[in-house]
Amino acid sequence: MSRIIRSDENYLVIDLLREKMILSTAACPKIYETARYIIYKKVPKDFGYVDLNKYCEEVSSELGFDRSETIIFLTATDITKYIYEKEIYRDAEVEIYATIGLEHPSCLGEEPANYFGTINVSVITDKKLNKIGIADLFRLVSEIKGLLLGLGGPLCLNKPSVGTASDATLVASVYGEDGESFAGPATDIGMAVSRTLSKALSKYLRNISLNEYVKYALGFGDLETLLRYSLEIYDKAPIPNLDIKLVENELRDEYRRLFKDPNILALIRGIRLLEMYIALNLLPFLGQEEYVSDSQGLVIDELLGKSLAEYINGFKGLLAYYWIDRLKKNMFPELNRLPPLTDDLVASLIGSVLSRLYDRYTR
Repeated sequence: MSRIIRSDENYLVIDLLREKMILSTAACPKIYETARYIIYKKVPKDFGYVDLNKYCEEVSSELGFDRSETIIFLTATDITKYIYEKEIYRDAEVEIYATIGLEHPSCLGEEPANYFGTINVSVITDKKLNKIGIADLFRLVSEIKGLLLGLGGPLCLNKPSVGTASDATLVASVYGEDGESFAGPATDIGMAVSRTLSKALSKYLRNISLNEYVKYALGFGDLETLLRYSLEIYDKAPIPNLDIKLVENELRDEYRRLFKDPNILALIRGIRLLEMYIALNLLPFLGQEEYVSDSQGLVIDELLGKSLAEYINGFKGLLAYYWIDRLKKNMFPELNRLPPLTDDLVASLIGSVLSRLYDRYTR
């Protein structure tokens, strides 16, 4: 259905081998227009070109194409790390190309920041669809992308994220007024797209670095953030004659060891997803005011913190978790400002890691 005719650090150029009907929100969009080539163009992170139509004309001309036959995505991420997946389900064949930049997710319902990431997704099929069918397929792609990023992508502090502020999506198909009108998840084309897009995004999200995983899951920091909190708390009860640089290295190594345990990674992500669920006011019989005020009737945070601490370092981890949970109320306002479930998650992690350090050097 397609072939790559250029791939380098500046361009990914895809030949669709024939003109297809396009529905896209790319930098220079096409709405029910035909195109033959899809272009992913690398731009600087501070890209601020005003006249996008003129810019896309220049890009097309530079590559030797007529602007009318191209559709152009702009991205500041590494184009050489593009994602490609293909799937055939019954008589539906689908190809997906994507470039993903998730450094700056948009938080659901919150004011946008002044910097953006970009997820560019192209879905290509030879299935004949009419305009309604193309729109239905576009709808399905958006739903799947949002679902997978909400589950496995970067979380914000209080709300989930389903992408970034400058995401762009493209659907390209054979067009005909007699084509199919439905392309939802129960259709052959919908099934192929669901499988292909799920495979593409999950492959990306599960292969991110350890530091990125922690950053994505916590939604407010990374390994170094946890380390900083840990050292601030350690300073309240230091081990005599133990060099602070040694303590810092030991704690960093301890966190790295812990975060290689899939059970701990699953617990962190699970607790944070539960936080998003409650923060969106989806939990029956719990008022939003009760959640925000961390009322005494909400004990799931302590149950989860207790379970995590005991898993990491048994009864000693549990005691250290309780110690830090009480310290943070008065001595560590930054921790105390975290959402109700997350502050117990962080207190449990820090307490467990510190308790292991104390075990090692105070025996």
